[in-house]
Amino acid sequence: MAHIIVLGAGTGGMPAAYELREKLGSAHQITVINAVDYFQFVPSNPWVAVGWRQRDAITFEIRPYLEKKGSTLLPKL
Repeated sequence: MAHIIVLGAGTGGMPAAYELREKLGSAHQITVINAVDYFQFVPSNPWVAVGWRQRDAITFEIRPYLEKKGSTLLPKL
C-alpha cells in the first residue's frame, strides 16, 4: 500500500486527489495537505470585493468531499 500526499487543495490539488483515487482504488491512502480547510474559487474574489457575490458563494468546506472519496485532509501545521 502506498501513501500519496497531495500538497494543496486548489484547482490542481483537488482534481489530482480525485483522479488518483479513481485510478488507484481504495488499496492506497491519499492525504491532502492544505493551509485551510476550505476551497475558495480565487477567480471570483473580485466579485466578492465589488459586492456581486458573498464569500460563502465561492467557498466550500473540502473535508466532506475528500472523505466521501476515501481521502484525508490534514491542515497545514
